[in-house]
Amino acid sequence: MEQQYEMAKSLEGLYNGMLHMGSLVEEALRKALIALSNWDDELASAVIDEDARIDGRQIELEDECTNLIARMQPVGADLREIICCIKTLTDLERIGDHARHVARSLTKSAGPHYSSMLPRVRVLGNKALAMLHDSLTALIDRDAEKAQQIAYRDSEVDELHHTLTEDALAIMKTETQGVEAGQQIILLSRYLERIGDHVTNICQWIVYARTGAHVEFDR
Repeated sequence: MEQQYEMAKSLEGLYNGMLHMGSLVEEALRKALIALSNWDDELASAVIDEDARIDGRQIELEDECTNLIARMQPVGADLREIICCIKTLTDLERIGDHARHVARSLTKSAGPHYSSMLPRVRVLGNKALAMLHDSLTALIDRDAEKAQQIAYRDSEVDELHHTLTEDALAIMKTETQGVEAGQQIILLSRYLERIGDHVTNICQWIVYARTGAHVEFDR
C-alpha cells in the first residue's frame, strides 16, 4: 500500500512537470505566431533564446522517469504511464524546436507575397496551437477519448498545409520575385504541420497509457 501511494505521488509529480514544460512550449508557439503577425524581431529572439529552457526541462523530467523506473520497478499501467511521459516529453521538445524555427522564419525581405500569405499561416498556426493546448488538458485528465478527438483534428492542419504549399508553389512558378516568399511560406507551413503530427503522437501515447492499446490515428 505504501509503495502504491509513493508511485501515485511520483506519477502525479511527473505529470505536473510535463504540464509545466507543455505550458512553456505552448507559450513559445504562441509568441512565435504573434512575432510573425506583428513583425516583432524582439519577441522572435525571445522565443529562440527560451528554447534552451525547454530542452533543460526535458532532460530533468526524463531523468526523473529513469530514476522512478529504477527505484520502483513499475509494471502494468504504472509502467505505461511512465512510457507515456517519456514519449510525450520528446514530442513536446520537438514542438518547441518547431516554434523556434517559426520564430527564425521571420523575415522582411520576402516581399508582398510573403506578407499577404502570413494571415493564412497564422490560421494554420492557431489550429496547431489549439490542438497542443487541448492535448495538454487531455494528458493531465488522462482522457483517452478526448485525445482521440484532438488527433482527428490534425486532418484540418494537413489540409491547410496542403493548400498553402500549392499556392506558394504557384507563385514561385509564375513570378520570379515570388520565389523567396514561396520558399519561406512553405517552410513555415511545414513547421506548423509537423507540430500537428507531434500533437497526434502525444494523443496516441495518452490512449496507450490509459488502455494499453497501440493506436495510430490517420493523418
